[in-house]
Amino acid sequence: MSKFDYCNFNDGSYDIEFVSHARKYTKDQAIDLCFAENDWRFDKRYCDTVDPLRIPTVNDVECKSVRYYPGGLESCFADDGGPIYSYCKQGQRGSFPVWVISFSRLEV
Repeated sequence: MSKFDYCNFNDGSYDIEFVSHARKYTKDQAIDLCFAENDWRFDKRYCDTVDPLRIPTVNDVECKSVRYYPGGLESCFADDGGPIYSYCKQGQRGSFPVWVISFSRLEV
């Protein structure tokens, strides 16, 4: 089984999604992990310039596929070209399902 558990994915500048392994966690657990890892995004005290995000529901959780790229990807924004996890086609060699919570979908 993959060593991947969960983390925020970014676009090279900002975290845009929370991603968790779908074979290790349920959708409800993914929501709890997202909130625990990003609690400040949902708290008015830490969101001076924008409104805090709303708490995700199971309807906000999407299923996608991810795989490990040991040499990185040219299309990614990684500075060092080192290994990364990134989206791929379902069924691609080394892929596994993940739950994805997009922060933009949680904007109030």
